[in-house]
Amino acid sequence: MKTPLALHNLLHQPLQTGVSIAGVAFALLLVFMQLGFMGAVAFTATNVLEQLEFDVLLRAPDYLHLYEAGQIERSELKVAANTSGVRSAQPLWISVQNWRSLPTRAQLLDEDFQSQYLPIAVMAFEPSLPVFRSPQIQTLSSQLREDTILLDDSTQADYGPLDDQPLIPFLPWRLGRFSDADVGRETEIGGKSFTITGLYRLGTGLAANGALITSPAGFARMAPIDINTTTSLGLLQLDSSDAAEQAQVIERIKQRLRVMPAGVRPQNDNVDEFAGVMTVLTKEEALAAERFRWLWQTPFGLIFQMGVVLSLLVGSAIVYMILSTDVSNRLSEYATLLAMGYSRLYLSSIVMTQAIVLSLFGFAASWIAAELLYRLTYNLTGIPLLMNSGRIGLVAGLGILMSCVSGLLALRKLWKAEPASLF
Repeated sequence: MKTPLALHNLLHQPLQTGVSIAGVAFALLLVFMQLGFMGAVAFTATNVLEQLEFDVLLRAPDYLHLYEAGQIERSELKVAANTSGVRSAQPLWISVQNWRSLPTRAQLLDEDFQSQYLPIAVMAFEPSLPVFRSPQIQTLSSQLREDTILLDDSTQADYGPLDDQPLIPFLPWRLGRFSDADVGRETEIGGKSFTITGLYRLGTGLAANGALITSPAGFARMAPIDINTTTSLGLLQLDSSDAAEQAQVIERIKQRLRVMPAGVRPQNDNVDEFAGVMTVLTKEEALAAERFRWLWQTPFGLIFQMGVVLSLLVGSAIVYMILSTDVSNRLSEYATLLAMGYSRLYLSSIVMTQAIVLSLFGFAASWIAAELLYRLTYNLTGIPLLMNSGRIGLVAGLGILMSCVSGLLALRKLWKAEPASLF
């Protein structure tokens, strides 16, 4: 049985090995966090759309994302509803309005308290229609009136939950979440007064750190649009769930409506030319388009993608310096092995084994740290960092690849040197 020289080399200097593992773990932790934020972007980009009941989505040609959806004519929605194969066509109004922050319990006695105006995502639908899949929202929607709202309980503490407290005294991080204690409180949205009548859990999305649901009449009080003639989105449900039959129904819808040609997008100077035109998408297409928008066309996704690349470069540099230094310090030992008849390939396998061992231990440490940071980040900010098996496997693979590339680069001095010159 051959002596495991790679392990002996690592155990010979435990302190240096520990520092090396910490360096690899730090780099992989950065990768975990960047991928976590990318996953959070993808999740929050589609979490609302996934909870809506529709098979086909009608949206405006100047649609950017869910909370900048533009407007379509409700008359076109009626045309789609009268198409053969369409079971129902429901309007959904969406906007971002200003929320006047509420005082917390401690601030109620503070005479110097001043509210601030924060952006909040607003959605509205006919309470009698099953627009959301969530049973909680369906039950609470019966309470919606022109002056009442349902508030997402993941709305952040800056919006003023009654029971709020700092995580650490004198620091701005807060633990407060809206709870049943906030039901019945009055707030101001879009310059109008509303009462919170219930809480639901859906997620706030990326456009604002808070979200609420109201009735169409309530939406009309907040936003200056005519809800009788326009809506933000049209949600169509089809009679059949068969893909081929649905494709035929979608084709009939497109024939009856003015549909935006593929690849065409109105510019600021020709928006009027596309009045009454809309885009028709299946649910899968709508979800894919939303993810693409946030991951590839906004700074959110691009920053985190660059973060992953930079984290891997940092990790590669760390591993390279570790292994290169180790190879330089052990040149005389490797020279002895070469003189004894061991091949350069065998010596290379020692260095590569060290690289893989460092990556595996570094990965294990980074995984544990990432799990803790994911939970801490979610509790502090509400950002849904969720660990999954795909991300774990990806980081493990990237860690091994990073270490192997660095190990190969560190071998250059050993491969180029002559045995005699190594002594």
